Formats: sequence, C-alpha cells, structure tokens
Amino acid sequence: MATTLAAVIAVAGCGAGSTREQQSQGGQDASAPGAAASASAGGSQDVHFTVGYAGDVLMHMPVLNSTPEASGDITGNVAAETPWVEGLDLALCGMEVPVAPDGVYSGFPSFGAPSEVVGALARSGWDGCATASNHSADRGEAGVIATLDALDSHGLGHAGTHRSAKDASVPFALYELKRGDRTVTVAQISTTMGLNGLEDPTGYSVSLNDVNAITKAAKSARAAGADLVVVHSQIGQEYETTPDNEQVSYAQDLADSGEVDIFFGAHPHVPQPAEKLSGGVKGRGMWVSYSAGNYISSQNESYCGPLSDVGQLVWADVTSHADGSVSVDKLNWHPFTVDQEGATRSGTWRRSTTESVPPTWV
Repeated sequence: MATTLAAVIAVAGCGAGSTREQQSQGGQDASAPGAAASASAGGSQDVHFTVGYAGDVLMHMPVLNSTPEASGDITGNVAAETPWVEGLDLALCGMEVPVAPDGVYSGFPSFGAPSEVVGALARSGWDGCATASNHSADRGEAGVIATLDALDSHGLGHAGTHRSAKDASVPFALYELKRGDRTVTVAQISTTMGLNGLEDPTGYSVSLNDVNAITKAAKSARAAGADLVVVHSQIGQEYETTPDNEQVSYAQDLADSGEVDIFFGAHPHVPQPAEKLSGGVKGRGMWVSYSAGNYISSQNESYCGPLSDVGQLVWADVTSHADGSVSVDKLNWHPFTVDQEGATRSGTWRRSTTESVPPTWV
C-alpha cells in the first residue's frame, strides 16, 4: 500500500471513528483514535484525520531476549497497544536505536537491534518512523544505512537520518492521507539534540536540532505539497516528568517560525505534559507533546524513576476543511504501561492498558 517516490508514502484512511471525552489540561485522555467526516468524504464537507506518535522504541537486551528466539519480533509485546495504533490515519514511531548492520545485537549504551524489530513495527500499525536520535550513530554509517534499508523493505516511511548528502538535502518525508476524493499531505521532520558525544559518521547522516534548518525544511516541504508539518525532536532531561526551559523555549521557537503545525517531543523516557503554544501556522497556535515516554523498553521505576515504565499514545485530530485549509483541532493521549509483574513471571516485557481493546473501536 505504501509507495516511495521522492519520499511520498500514501496511506489510506481508517474508516468511521470515535468520540473524544474526558477533557483534561494538556490534551485529553481519550477514547480510541478514529477518523470521520462530518457528512461524507466529498469535496463540500469537512473531513477528519488523526496523526499520532508514541514513545521511544528502546530495545534493551531484556526486551530482545523476551521476544521469540530473541528475534526482535516485538509484535506480542506491544499487542495491547496495536489496535490503538491501527486506529490512526498516520502513525509515526520513534525509532530510538539503529539496526545492527553485522547481525550482532547489543543494548545500552551502544545499541544494535535486529531488523525484525522494524518488521514488527510495520505489523503493529506504524506507517513511518522518526530515526534521528542520540543513538543514531551507535553503529556508525553502516547502522544508519541498515536501519533505513529495514524501514524501506517493510514499507515504512522515515525522516531524520540519511544515506547521502543528496538525501539530506530533502530532510523530510511526505505522507498522503486519502479519504474519498480528499487528500491531506503530511510532512515529517525528525531531529535530535546530539549523538552522545559521537561524531556524525559522514557529516550528513543525522539531522540535528536547529530551528532555522527545521524552518527551511518545513518551507521546502510545503513547497513540495505538504498541508501539515509534524516535527519530532529529541530534547530534554531523561526521567524528568516536567519539561525544562530548553524544551519549552525550543518548542516556542518552532511555533514562532509559523511553519510547524505539531511538535512531538522525545528523549526524556517518561511522559510529560502537552500544551498549545501561541504562534503556529497562520497564528493558529501549535500543539506540542513534550514527551510520550517509551513505546517499549525495560526501564522501570526502581532504577529510572517515576513513570519510566509508562508510555503514551498521543494523537492530533486534524480537519481538512471544504475550503482547502487544514487545521489541528486538539491533542489526545492514552497511557500504556510495561507489565513488570508479567516480566518477572514470564520473562516478557509487554504493554498493557486498562482496556483490552479500544472502547470505541469501529
């Protein structure tokens, strides 16, 4: 279903959707994501889409060893969250770690994961991944390329790391969301604050946090047809549940650029608040989720601090209006935890939620 041409990925809409309830500060703890049109998907009506992300894909060795034959197939580990991910029109994961180019797997502090992790992500509802992280260079240029090869082979889009200087000159991916005769094109930009003291192996392999460069990329993405620009950046202090001044300032600078619609933050490994900042495209404001924690990891409160075993699925409700404009209406979230008791008993790390399936899944 996904085709790659100048980094364009076509993603079909997901059908009838759900209501949102339980209003709370900093977005909503909401029922399952879904998509709907106010009357039809025709050109005379508003059409609604969802765009979301989760926390970091962090393949510690205990997680790897919990998968079948240590293959990296995390499909079973994340099964509780998969129906929620599948409910999104566009689901963008945070690929924290590189694929091991030599087939020798490793965990912290220098990661190298099986390519099967990427296959499992594709089977678990993800459409693309942000690949710029502080671990992107852990396995050098070969690791960057192996990761991109794995994503391509499983039909997943990607932004943040690059095979060549030519690729780096187009530092975004475009995703086309279709419903009826309506199409919304979403640009994904991914950056990181650094590489844990390592050098970029080529000087162009990994996109770094730079508001001016991001603004330029966003303008280029809009010139290429993007209706909506989503930025995913790694920034902040690990295990801190409140965004620090650097995070808030960085997010506000992105909002003030007038080119970014949504900012998805990563790296703290714990959930942090969401809010709507002033500025944004045409002064409509910019929604930011400062951190969604981890999607999968072996971190827990006993050695990483409160909420390190909790992650969120965060998604934005987006409206394509009949006049051709696109707006971000609100941000929603739902928590998931790592089943540490199950891990102790069975040697597996699993995502769990209070509901076995989304309550309004259609």
